[in-house]
Amino acid sequence: MKQGHFILIAALLLLGGFFPLASFVPVASGQVQYVSVSRGTINLGMTTSITVTAPAAGTYTVVVVRPDGSQASMDYTFASQGQTHSENFGNTTLGFKTAVTLVGTYNVFLEKAGQLLSSASFYATNKLNISMDFVDGGVCNYIAFAPRGTKIFPRFYITYSSTGAPLNKSTLVSVKFSLPDNTNSTASYHKPTVEAPVSYGFYIGKFYPNWNFSAVGPWSLTAYISDGHGNNALYNYIGPAFEVSPAQLSTQLNLVDTATSQASGGLYLGETLAINATITYPTNPEPVPGFVAPLDVAQRGGSVTALVGWGFFNSTSGSFGGSKNPGGSIGQVTLTYSGRNGTWLGNFKVPALPSLPVGASYEIVVLSKDNASPSNAGMAMEALGLSSGGQGAATVTQTQTQTQTQTQTVTSASTITGNTTAPSSTTGEITPTIALFTAVATLIVGVVVGVVVKRTS
Repeated sequence: MKQGHFILIAALLLLGGFFPLASFVPVASGQVQYVSVSRGTINLGMTTSITVTAPAAGTYTVVVVRPDGSQASMDYTFASQGQTHSENFGNTTLGFKTAVTLVGTYNVFLEKAGQLLSSASFYATNKLNISMDFVDGGVCNYIAFAPRGTKIFPRFYITYSSTGAPLNKSTLVSVKFSLPDNTNSTASYHKPTVEAPVSYGFYIGKFYPNWNFSAVGPWSLTAYISDGHGNNALYNYIGPAFEVSPAQLSTQLNLVDTATSQASGGLYLGETLAINATITYPTNPEPVPGFVAPLDVAQRGGSVTALVGWGFFNSTSGSFGGSKNPGGSIGQVTLTYSGRNGTWLGNFKVPALPSLPVGASYEIVVLSKDNASPSNAGMAMEALGLSSGGQGAATVTQTQTQTQTQTQTVTSASTITGNTTAPSSTTGEITPTIALFTAVATLIVGVVVGVVVKRTS
């Protein structure tokens, strides 16, 4: 035997001592996967299917190790190689007869006689995906703000993060959300509707701020959702805060000259102006029950004031005029509730009226509010001129000088009195022009006469 062959045989024998040849069932490898799961990620309370493809005929054990280390196992028996069989994992009455209650990784092992043949895993989460919007009552318009008296419906669209499946109707489900006054309310299941932005059912809450709801202002709600199986979410509204505001009262204003019992056509000195304001709470397609009503004293604590002035009115300060806008107050009167239909009455005795700049007018402004905190308020304004038939009718005298002086009297709502002289461009030039013309004519006549006399002689 050659020396090289001897060395090769010795090496093989040595290797055989370390790695004895044996007959065994094939082990798991990257090419052979005997066990698999149907869903790699599920939520708590969901199920997955564990499938085994038989390496050979016989009985095999599937062991599932939970995230806390506890185990669930089940035997799979096959008559021949290549057969497949599936069992449910997560249903307490089928398959492995155990629920998925822990968040984390579940390791799945296929064994035979204590020897590992193949493995797989799946992950269980407890997370939910949530989005939401706000709509109003009646026509379900999307809204980002609303005044008192509006039905407000927050809608929650909830799905499982593992599968995207919606959170369906169940007595185990709880959806609670915060209101602006820090109390909590509950949303209930609503079946799919064409008005919603999703094709599946959702959960909808209700918020009905009545006329005296006090927690107005920005509202960024929070919601806590639980499905009863351990899946939950704490949702915080992100984005510009929803705004709940006081309502704007509606006002119908009528002004009557008591001397004629007719609608006032303007103000004049000594006039008694009857102010009649009907004030009600505004309505909408589906108002909050009990909200729409007349503004009264007994139930809503109403108060109404009429301001009389001229020029610019600042609705913020409730006064006439400003640093850059002319205006001023003439007087005011507190209106009295008539006791019916939101009608408030008052009389204003017109004093001597100030002169007005060109383009300005007199105004009656009626301000109303209730005793809510903060108040629901209303405002109505009516502009009036100076009555042409009244005692305070103003005249504007304008004098225009052309070839002759003319005086014209104009009645106007503007009490501007003054003389305006507008000299003509020809004033004072007529006499020199006539004299020049006469001189030229005389000269021409003289020349003509001279020529005639000369020819005659």
